[in-house]
Amino acid sequence: MPGATGRPPQRPARPVPGEATLAVAAVHDRAGNVVGAAFLIDSVRLLTCAHVVQAALGPEPVAPGPADAVVVSVSFPLVAPGRHLAALVLPQHWQPGRPDGSGDYAVLQLVAPAPVGARPVRLARPGQAGTRDRVCRVFGFPRALPEGRWFEGWVVGPIGGGWIQLANRSDSGYQIEPGFSGAPVWDSRLRCVIGMIVAVDQVVRPQPARPAAFMIPIRRLPVADQYGRPRVLPRWRQPFSRWRTGPAPAAARWSPRARSRAAALLVALLAVGLAAVPEPLGGCAGPVELRVAAAPDDLVTYQAVAAAYESWTAARAGGCRTTNVFVYPAAPREVAQGLQLGWSESAGRPATEGDPGTPGWYPADVGPRPDVWLPGAEMPSQQVLNLTTVRDYLTVARSPLVLAVPRALVDPARDDADRQRSLSWPELFAKASRGPGEAPTVTASGRRVTGTGWQVVRPDPAVSPEARMVDVALYDGAPDTAWIRQQVEQRLEAAQDERGFPLGSLAAVLCRQRQLAADPAAPAPPAVVTTEQALVQFNLGERLGDGCVERGRPAPGRALVAFYPELTPGVDHRLVLLRWPDSVQSAAARAAADDLRRWLTGPGRDELLARGFRVPGRDGTGPALTEENGVLPGWLLDNPQWELVDGSDALALNTADQRYREARRPARVLLALDTSGSMLAEAGRGTRFDVAVDGIAASLRRLGGRDEVGVWAFSTAYRGNSGRLREVGRADRARDEALVARLRRTVPAGDTPLYRTIDAAIGEVRRRGGGDDHLRAVVVLTDGRDTASGGLVPRVEGDPPVRLYVIAVGEASCDDRVRTRTLRQTARASGGQCLQAEASTVDRALTGLFRQLWEKEAGQ
Repeated sequence: MPGATGRPPQRPARPVPGEATLAVAAVHDRAGNVVGAAFLIDSVRLLTCAHVVQAALGPEPVAPGPADAVVVSVSFPLVAPGRHLAALVLPQHWQPGRPDGSGDYAVLQLVAPAPVGARPVRLARPGQAGTRDRVCRVFGFPRALPEGRWFEGWVVGPIGGGWIQLANRSDSGYQIEPGFSGAPVWDSRLRCVIGMIVAVDQVVRPQPARPAAFMIPIRRLPVADQYGRPRVLPRWRQPFSRWRTGPAPAAARWSPRARSRAAALLVALLAVGLAAVPEPLGGCAGPVELRVAAAPDDLVTYQAVAAAYESWTAARAGGCRTTNVFVYPAAPREVAQGLQLGWSESAGRPATEGDPGTPGWYPADVGPRPDVWLPGAEMPSQQVLNLTTVRDYLTVARSPLVLAVPRALVDPARDDADRQRSLSWPELFAKASRGPGEAPTVTASGRRVTGTGWQVVRPDPAVSPEARMVDVALYDGAPDTAWIRQQVEQRLEAAQDERGFPLGSLAAVLCRQRQLAADPAAPAPPAVVTTEQALVQFNLGERLGDGCVERGRPAPGRALVAFYPELTPGVDHRLVLLRWPDSVQSAAARAAADDLRRWLTGPGRDELLARGFRVPGRDGTGPALTEENGVLPGWLLDNPQWELVDGSDALALNTADQRYREARRPARVLLALDTSGSMLAEAGRGTRFDVAVDGIAASLRRLGGRDEVGVWAFSTAYRGNSGRLREVGRADRARDEALVARLRRTVPAGDTPLYRTIDAAIGEVRRRGGGDDHLRAVVVLTDGRDTASGGLVPRVEGDPPVRLYVIAVGEASCDDRVRTRTLRQTARASGGQCLQAEASTVDRALTGLFRQLWEKEAGQ
């Protein structure tokens, strides 16, 4: 942006209201210098100027596209000074300045959660008449001052090209100059952001001491409701005295569907890597970009390992950063499928009977072509490993599966011997899940083991490879399905329901364990099936997956202690190196991938040890595997009893999967579908409603023989706000086909009684019997905020427990508040989940959720 010389303020500028300042981020170039500003418009997206992004990236013209990631570094100086985060440039919202003066904006998306305390701004779209003579304030970074400075002025009025002119109120304070570009313009009276600084007037200076500057009004920026969920006021005059919003969530939930908006740019550059690597020295060559796809549950760990590698390479090169490692979350199943399809850019396939569908465009829906794949606990199939795309793979770290018990529950005199492999998995499970009054378990050696009543929670085998491995050992010796049902699954389900644990991954289960451990008034949480490495991360207070924030170390009695069964599977963490055509993968990227492999099998082993892994070829256990952190350091890596159990045996896993499907409880699910008028919005493959009906049709075809489902439609167009289209009951092909045909004839209309529907649906499921052992759930698909419930708060808690799942698309948001809690927190408290999905992929979100809830296959 053309500049003007500023002067030090003669008096302190009055502060901008806190909400605006907590949203402002500084944009840095590759040397760490501040080149402009940006501001949060929702929990993960920021607005800035295209020329600020260009300044951050250097003199080469920027043209973000779906094949390559364009990433800049940002920081929030008033919230987390010194902490740098990576942000992706979204190509669909990138517009350089045009000759007529329009354009010059960019939307960035954070690849890691915003710092605790950062809050998105409220936005307003004033008409031209409403922009004159408004007092405004701006917080920016003139002369690259990283701590920022204030500008105070007024809005003069619109000019040609769509911009609006600003001017200083007096000759005191800072002027708009380079470094203010991209900063939000805060209207003092409305307490909203009305525009973004874009330029200073180089041509006309009617008052040299107070030059004019210009902003782009919010109405000309890409913040439409269907784009994200910015808090935009539709009208200029609004009763602000009654408008209150809570703080932004401490961590933004990163979901696969949110990633699809990034148009092949979903890659994560570890924030601490940006902060830890020394600033490039003058004359340093540009770093090589290395793209790494990582299992979502292990994303945080892999990001930390990548940061350590970046620091190591920079130190080796005398301070020059030689490699930027972009670590982005990608489900192993999606990566494996993408490799088999050559990372297709075709239209993909919607979900149908017998086919879960494929992403419409892998670079957009999953991420860019990775140079390296870290699948975590998931073992890629031999079919995938034999692909020509896979040029090498090896195990770099391991972690045994253990039973993690809160320390307060452990009686050393009774339990210490059982920590050290003296019990098998079935025996240890019986000890932990049975009460003291039940008959003791007799071990293979004839020892009688009394129950402790701890209860046990296990991740969901439908989504957790760790749980599938444990099932192989847990079912060992089981006489039949009825025994597994009675002695294993019913006990796991009871603990899961009683304590509100989700049907989710290992990270999701440990996140719930952390919430329970943080409440000193609550009883001690149950024991958890986990890996040793995840147990260490829990005890250290580290983040558990991308959606669970740090809470510090748990209280001593709530820390977890590892019990090691006699024979236990081990989770192998593998590094997979990939080869793509030279047109999409440079030789330098392949060389960087090879260098990462050498580091992970050499100096990098110390970093893996520090993260709680056990590393092949290293006898030492590192600083994290200690008694203080709940593990037995002497549990040797080369323990022959561990090696006897192959956690990746495909035949054993498939057998355990079949036994689990036969033994698990049936589901009773009520699906409530939003049929308000906003569901007519376009979603790429028809309207939002069309895509949702596709997902319902595919899901109904997967209904197990003992599962039950009901379907409601809700909007104010129905008498009583809902239409009961299918009463809760078992699969009936003729009835389900008639239901789908009726839905396809439905024309959405009316408003959204969301909370009233949730309350009624939970009550309906709860009334339908409490003596059986069904999994009870309500699934709500909505694209709008509640507009017709009259302040009603849904009653989620009660008996029998009913899990609430919300799929939020369009203007709906998991961050909407239900009195004192967000919709996400309300769903989690029930053991359910709120999923943020794209309207074009809501059918995949539905089928994925129902696959987890009720896909039982034959025998049910």
